[in-house]
Amino acid sequence: MMALSPLDLFLMTFRELKGNWVRSGLTALGIFMGVAAVSATLNISAISNAQIQEKLEARDNPFLSLYIYPSSRVSFSEIPSINTEDITALEQNVSGISSISTVSSIYASSIRYQGQTVTEARVAGVSENYQQTTGRKIFQGRFFEPADFDQYKPVAIVDETLGEQLFQGEDPIGKGIYAGGTRFTVVGITETKQQYADQQPTGELWVTQNYGNALSGGFSFAQTLVSLNNLEDYEAVQTEIEAVLTGRYPNFEVGSYGNVEDLYLEQQQQRTSSIILNIVGLIALIIGGVGIANITVASVVERTREIGLRRAVGATDMEVILQFVLEVTLLSAVGGIAAIASIHFLSKIATTTLFVSPYTFQLRDAAISMGASLVVGIGASLLPALRVTRIDVVQALRGE
Repeated sequence: MMALSPLDLFLMTFRELKGNWVRSGLTALGIFMGVAAVSATLNISAISNAQIQEKLEARDNPFLSLYIYPSSRVSFSEIPSINTEDITALEQNVSGISSISTVSSIYASSIRYQGQTVTEARVAGVSENYQQTTGRKIFQGRFFEPADFDQYKPVAIVDETLGEQLFQGEDPIGKGIYAGGTRFTVVGITETKQQYADQQPTGELWVTQNYGNALSGGFSFAQTLVSLNNLEDYEAVQTEIEAVLTGRYPNFEVGSYGNVEDLYLEQQQQRTSSIILNIVGLIALIIGGVGIANITVASVVERTREIGLRRAVGATDMEVILQFVLEVTLLSAVGGIAAIASIHFLSKIATTTLFVSPYTFQLRDAAISMGASLVVGIGASLLPALRVTRIDVVQALRGE
């Protein structure tokens, strides 16, 4: 049984820390610096991930646009187009694909509604699963139904940007608009997003691909879009797709480009930077731990007579060891909390004044930082504290 109650042990520890404030301050400072490095690393990583996610949300789902081109001089009519059999082969042989659809660019000099005219909007004929591929939400009305495709209905969907330009606050559902001299009835409003990094939204008008092909006389440029389940699979899916299509068209070259290739590269760079920062944070923690170990060793030597006296009057080895460990635990908690609060405050200021970026306090990251401070603090003090059990009581009382 321990001679001291937990409360008495805590009070004794507190008095010891208060009476040696320089040593206590240096220990807390070592913990503060190490935890601050870890907390800053985690915050930087979280801010970078939030920035990438924000950019992803501003664009269509991650997708690859596929194309086939000749390896030697051939006529345009001999260049194959990706067909339904190719799409089936891709779906069966390539993992990581979420959806495959096609979209055709349709020429229209202007889009008009009553007195409003828009000349820079994009007009596209889309397939039935185009919404699934792009991931765009329908805010009002509906997406195209199978009957719209089968019956070649002159219906259209406009995005928010085009809707604001044409209708200026009016409800667009059911209204008739003109694109290239053809009248379409608006059945839905979709969200506006960027397709590519360097492409600013100018407004979009979607019609069914069947009607779009008929409208253009079959001379429309069609893209095959393959959306990905995960941005992290970008390179792997791209390689697998090109391998499947190259096997089906051995005399042609197969290529692809994506709408998030820049974000994929940015994500990889951010991960590399995070690894480097994590290593720096770990080194800072180790340095802090070495400092704590040195201070604890000095404390054991300095308090040799006190330790001998306590053991002579009945204190157990465990009580004395626990006092040293409790001292460092309290200092680790103080230094860790101060570091986490300071880094949170600085992160908040940086993301609101120096540069605008999404940032929220992450309890998980704070728990990791706090756990690191306690592990390093307690671990660094444990071995020096164990020296207490090897101290001879008589020699300790003599101060040897």
